[in-house]
Amino acid sequence: MTRILGMTIYLFFVASLAEAQPTPGKETLIVTLPTEYRWKSDKIPKDTKGIRGVAYTTRGKNPESTPVQTVTVTTIDRRYYPMKAEGTPEEKWLYEKAGCPDAELEIVDSKVVDGRMAILYSIKSTKLPGGECGSVTLMTYVAEGPTALHTVELAIPTPYLTPERYKQWCDALLLSRIE
Repeated sequence: MTRILGMTIYLFFVASLAEAQPTPGKETLIVTLPTEYRWKSDKIPKDTKGIRGVAYTTRGKNPESTPVQTVTVTTIDRRYYPMKAEGTPEEKWLYEKAGCPDAELEIVDSKVVDGRMAILYSIKSTKLPGGECGSVTLMTYVAEGPTALHTVELAIPTPYLTPERYKQWCDALLLSRIE
């Protein structure tokens, strides 16, 4: 009887662990985008199965007048590419600074939960490809999941960058969750 009870507890424990851990290759980052815009999702084709991407673009009558036109979510399977969130903001900032020397890095939030790091940062006074330095602020949320590294990237053009809009996007990115 004790052996059956012990086996039952063991199976329950193993089953609960299986439910708690996302399956490698299936883990996703769920981002709640602001509801005042209509969003359409498109898969981004990748050359490898270890990287998945989705671009969310605004739709409607005047999509070019929305402050954030594209939000890119990328998931990198750590079985194939064992990447970490730590150091990512500095690497991206150095890359942006090479093209725009006045680019400024701001770490908005950084936390470690269950040994996995999540960082929200922005790089101000930078540019989009083909744009001018100082024309946009890049916002990025990078989070380590149990089996993947997730990033969310968006650009807010400088004329649309208000403290309220900045806070709105910070809050939206920080509410992201891994499933």
